[in-house]
Amino acid sequence: ETAINTLLRNGASEDDSRGEGDDSGNDQGIVEFVDTSLQYNVYELDMQSAINTAVYMEVGLKTDFTAEELENLKNFISVVTRCGSWTLQYKKQLGRIRSGLDDLSSLNNTAWAGILSHAAQAGFPQNSTFLGCKGSRSTTRGYTCGLWILFHTMLTSCYNTAPGSVSALRAIHGYIDSYFTCAHCRSHFLSMAERMKLLEIGDDQTAILAFWEAHNQVNHRLSTETHDPYFPKVQFPPRSLCKRCSDTTGQFNTDYVFSFLMRHYRKVLTPFGKSRVTAKRKNKKGKRNKKGKGNKKKQKH
Repeated sequence: ETAINTLLRNGASEDDSRGEGDDSGNDQGIVEFVDTSLQYNVYELDMQSAINTAVYMEVGLKTDFTAEELENLKNFISVVTRCGSWTLQYKKQLGRIRSGLDDLSSLNNTAWAGILSHAAQAGFPQNSTFLGCKGSRSTTRGYTCGLWILFHTMLTSCYNTAPGSVSALRAIHGYIDSYFTCAHCRSHFLSMAERMKLLEIGDDQTAILAFWEAHNQVNHRLSTETHDPYFPKVQFPPRSLCKRCSDTTGQFNTDYVFSFLMRHYRKVLTPFGKSRVTAKRKNKKGKRNKKGKGNKKKQKH
């Protein structure tokens, strides 16, 4: 994450191949106060900031788009617009980007800048400010943290709701394949996706759990590398968030994990801590539906 944030901030090329953990011993940009209490909250601001960074800085690095890259961009923007806890105003702003892409058969950087300018006229933000994803340094967490949260929220928000979590997973894969700026990180993810057969998944619950498993694999791989010392890479969810999700040996109960993910990523917070649930999850009597607590399947990480 250090490399990708430094790369984007400095405007490096998309072929930069530095690793996610390379901070080269640079302690510049350390904040005076580090608030770790917000790190597991799902903030709307963090997701919107990740989207802003993605469309302005990562997609914006492209000069000319191949047909596959254009299709992947269309799919990603469409799913982001439909699978998220957005205000009506922000959804309309995303809609301007989506409609600008809809009828295009080709795309270049100039046309993309024009689409973003049209969205900005409707108030689409151009700056990124991270809250729960803010790191102890300007080069840590931030964009990559916000992107992971956005991806998980897309998957859970569209569970059994069009376009569905499977479509969301494919849109995420397409975005990373075509636009994720850190070549080293992108290669790791695509290799993992192929190994896990992510594109062969056919049902929403499996898609949500498979991406959770993929994220934990990434955290495990990066846990020994140099990252933000205030926010170590751990297996998620930790027992402090969900005691039933895992036992003291590190074995996960995927039924409880699925229920937790559905609750956690649907409870989106505004910067003032106000919650906005992303989908209706209550029955007619106002009681929460209890799903995913049947057979106990265990996974060890």
